[in-house]
Amino acid sequence: MKILIKNISEICACATRENYIRLNIDGIRNPIINGNSILIENGKIKKIGIDINESVNKVIDAENCLVTPGFVDSHTHLVFNGTREDEFEKRAMGVGYKEIAKSGGGILSTVKKTREADFDTLYENATIWIDRLISMGITSIEIKSGYGLDTETELKQLRVIKKLKDSYPINIKATFLGAHEIPLEYRNDRRVYIDKIKNEMIPAVSKEGLADYIDIFCEKGVYTFDETMEILEEGLKYSLKPRIHADEMEPSGGSTAAALLKAVSVDHMNVPLINDLKVLAENKTVITLLPATNFILNIKQSPPIKEMRKLNNIISVSTDFNPGSSPVASIALTASIGMLRYGLSSDELIYAITLNPAFSLGLSEKTGSIEEGKDADILIHSIENIKQLFYFVGMNSVKKVIIKGEPYLSE
Repeated sequence: MKILIKNISEICACATRENYIRLNIDGIRNPIINGNSILIENGKIKKIGIDINESVNKVIDAENCLVTPGFVDSHTHLVFNGTREDEFEKRAMGVGYKEIAKSGGGILSTVKKTREADFDTLYENATIWIDRLISMGITSIEIKSGYGLDTETELKQLRVIKKLKDSYPINIKATFLGAHEIPLEYRNDRRVYIDKIKNEMIPAVSKEGLADYIDIFCEKGVYTFDETMEILEEGLKYSLKPRIHADEMEPSGGSTAAALLKAVSVDHMNVPLINDLKVLAENKTVITLLPATNFILNIKQSPPIKEMRKLNNIISVSTDFNPGSSPVASIALTASIGMLRYGLSSDELIYAITLNPAFSLGLSEKTGSIEEGKDADILIHSIENIKQLFYFVGMNSVKKVIIKGEPYLSE
């Protein structure tokens, strides 16, 4: 099966020798390459060039529009039940995140509703969200559990993710996040819950092969540095690679834990310890920024981008799609917020939503860039150039989604 995409205005390839790219104080590598056509054969990119002329089964006319790699969202929580629009309005009226949590809202309100939902309900809900994410250009995604906080529901969430993997052509990676919060029933004896994660949940997840990664919310009032190290080290014994929610509201030791454990990704990172950034760069740990979450929670502190550039850190940008702190399904909108709030350039951002998150998910050898031999995970947009992707704030520019060489969605 051969497909030719022709009449491309700009090919944003995001190709690098290393299959990731670092921030650089002197500027990042140009993601644009010369060419106006792409030849796909048997799901792979065979050739990129100017006016390719070969016999093919199908021709797709890009109509003088931009082509990019498929977007990669490496931090989502899309398996849940119930929504929290009332909390959203309260935050807009000035009520704080911690105040909402104390009044019964926040993560634990979604935990209650998710525990009550059966497998089919969770799966049907998840298909709605994943279809919307794909329509906005997502061709690879990471999905976390974390709205169960008990063995039964955590496994139920992860089984939903497994069914999504079996049902969708996109790349899906699963993360066990039993340490998302301390459940209400263990608030007076957190040690019992931590032991439950270590001795019951992790072995059960591993036995069924339900997760690729393990994650934890290392933050004051949630999990401490010592607890983070203990839980993630236990996960490593079961070959669950660590990802960490770290240093979102204040320094919590999360960046230090990520550095010590050589985590594949450390996320949020609004207030990391600067000394840890150098080690994270050496370890090739991807710093996953979540600008939509900061925007919605009205967090004034921004990640130390200037220091990250000086130290050549690897960054990605994710939606953090969830029913509370980031009900945002558009990674392009998220990136636009990153440009406006963090001072990231369009070149930095396109790598941050394609190649670098693919690297954090162990996928960049086959996707995340437009290169000969890689999977043909390609987007055709209704715009002319990469700068317009972030300039038209909140607009879904994606008009064709091609996954492993197969047209999946069109406008």
